[in-house]
Amino acid sequence: SKVPSGEALTFGDENFVSLEAAGVKEARNAAFVLVAGGLGERLGYKGIKVMWLEFLIVYLQPRLGKSVMLMYHS
Repeated sequence: SKVPSGEALTFGDENFVSLEAAGVKEARNAAFVLVAGGLGERLGYKGIKVMWLEFLIVYLQPRLGKSVMLMYHS
């Protein structure tokens, strides 16, 4: 896939403020994952932890109707 060329912004100008507002609005639909070291062996998974999280989010969460954190802690 192609990497977008991007856009140079000037802090505080009208275009910056407009794009920042749009980004803040869309951030509500974003997920952020911070993974610390190692693979997922203790989880019984041979791949990297990020792939395990992707499986939980994409496959299990919609089918179970629970958030990933609720599934992990129950």
